[in-house]
Amino acid sequence: MKKIFWWIAGGVLLTTGSFFIPEQTGSMWPSVIASSVVATSYLIVFLAVWLREIQSSAKRKTVAVICTILLVFSLASAVISYENSVRQRESLANIRTHIETELAYTFLHKPLIKTLGQFHADNYDDMGNLFTEKYDSLIVQDSLFNYSNSLEDNETLYLFVSKTTADSVVLIGESSYITGQHSTFSNYSGKTGRYQVRGILTSKGVDYERQN
Repeated sequence: MKKIFWWIAGGVLLTTGSFFIPEQTGSMWPSVIASSVVATSYLIVFLAVWLREIQSSAKRKTVAVICTILLVFSLASAVISYENSVRQRESLANIRTHIETELAYTFLHKPLIKTLGQFHADNYDDMGNLFTEKYDSLIVQDSLFNYSNSLEDNETLYLFVSKTTADSVVLIGESSYITGQHSTFSNYSGKTGRYQVRGILTSKGVDYERQN
């Protein structure tokens, strides 16, 4: 009995310890896989040792077959769970990318279109000065544009005031979550390879350009 206790205790310690070996990168799967491999290996060794204690050859074969079936089904279940997890993660990433892309265009559009409307309604002759008058309190260090409280809730989407002249205003939308088309692209913030879109306001309207 004492011997079995030490076998069980050793298995628990090895499995638990192996869970914390992989570097924690935000995903639990490396830890789960590592501990599963150790647990499976341990069980195989455990069975190989303890099957020898069974005197009846028929019983020994029956136990071995049952344990093998259980291990196979457990492995199949683990593979299916992993594949489902990967598909779900990819699906969530695609949804997040779509939402953040739409938010970037929305938050670029609103201040620019409002400035354009006032520019024509009040017959301004300096578009950049008008924009600065309207939104100066929201333009902070490094040209960061805190246009909406919704941006504060979305910690991966940033707006920047790139340029203001008498004839135009240029805003940049940059994501720290979405990767762009080119990994070597230099973003406005100084980062590299992130999604970036530009909104350009002139007296004729607003144009949008995805830069990466």
